[in-house]
Amino acid sequence: MAKISFYGSWIDVKSLNKKDKKNYVTSMVFFFLGAPAWGFQLAGGETGFLSANNEGDPNTGILFTFARLAVIVCGTIAITFYTKFVKTQDELFKRYHDYVLSWGSLGFVFLGIAISLAAPYFDFQPSYYEFFLAFAIGAMIGGARFHKEYLK
Repeated sequence: MAKISFYGSWIDVKSLNKKDKKNYVTSMVFFFLGAPAWGFQLAGGETGFLSANNEGDPNTGILFTFARLAVIVCGTIAITFYTKFVKTQDELFKRYHDYVLSWGSLGFVFLGIAISLAAPYFDFQPSYYEFFLAFAIGAMIGGARFHKEYLK
């Protein structure tokens, strides 16, 4: 079973059995392989820094097509192996998983609302990255609260 460590921020991979470690590490490898491709694809969108030359048209070149395919393939593999990993964990880890995702969603909603309401006053157009940061902040708060409530 997974040991939750560093004040609820991550799990200790050394605590996993061989099969769980393989599933978890494989899912994380494919997640991190797909993440740069996703970032590249997002940066080529309407408001991305790679969109300066596309005059509002979507980037449909071979590089962007390859990046989008990499996102789909890597994401599918990562989700498949992570689902296999979570299914074998105990109820405490599943509760941790749900708790962190719930708090991430709260961060996305409430911090995202605050960002979008404040944006016009700062001549700022929020994009995916700012909303993902709001989710990540919420998830970190959720991990710390879970650690305080259930693990201490």
